[in-house]
Amino acid sequence: MRLVATPDPPPSGVPNPVHSAAGAAAAGYAGALVAGIRIYGWAAELVVERFGTSWLETGWADVTLRRPLFAGEQVTVAMGSDDGDGATVEVRTDDRVVLDGRVGTGAAAWASVIEPPPFAPAQDPPPVRPGYDLATAPLGAPLRPLGVTVDDRAAHRLATTDLGRDRSVVPADRLHPWFLAGRMAPLTRHNFTYGPTIHVRSQIQHVGPARLGEVVVGAVIREVYDRNGHAYQVLDGAVTDGDGRGIARIRHHTIFRPRGT
Repeated sequence: MRLVATPDPPPSGVPNPVHSAAGAAAAGYAGALVAGIRIYGWAAELVVERFGTSWLETGWADVTLRRPLFAGEQVTVAMGSDDGDGATVEVRTDDRVVLDGRVGTGAAAWASVIEPPPFAPAQDPPPVRPGYDLATAPLGAPLRPLGVTVDDRAAHRLATTDLGRDRSVVPADRLHPWFLAGRMAPLTRHNFTYGPTIHVRSQIQHVGPARLGEVVVGAVIREVYDRNGHAYQVLDGAVTDGDGRGIARIRHHTIFRPRGT
């Protein structure tokens, strides 16, 4: 599958500066970065074509963002054969891999290590959103859950316009997997103040149907560490409906403070 990367849609919450031209330039990039979770969304279209819609409720993905992608670049989305331990998936331009990883059906080998906090209803953000660093990260403390209600029009937009596509293989009464995986970044900015952040990796285990209506995401920061001057964090999260029924469990890896910022 080939397509042209489109600009990100306007943010619905607190924006990440790297997805604007000015913010990306301040972080040392040549232009606004296409959100990694949208790149995953293009890959997910191919995965659903291959595995069928049951993957949306019981499948898994483990994908890593390798290089920046900019609007206007052409990409190819490819998927290998299922070897019993899942299939490879890759998104690349002509000269570099942008995203790669594995996808599969059933429970992933790593699914049991994801430990999100217990379900809690959505909460307002704190009166003042604090920041933190490697020494002060609130490890193990549940974040304030973030809720949003998605109707049929919004679900259609998420699956088509927001991905720069005319149609989607995801059924109209289900939420697109890129939206589910993409709840983690808004959740962190719902709770804390950040400068630019960079999505590194997502491990996603679908556990139930993602129906229209209220969607709640909660998470906890499990680990922070330094690598080459970048401050990384790992969060374990759960996406549920408004009554706490499970939709997905996610381990979300990001650089929350890039080197030099």
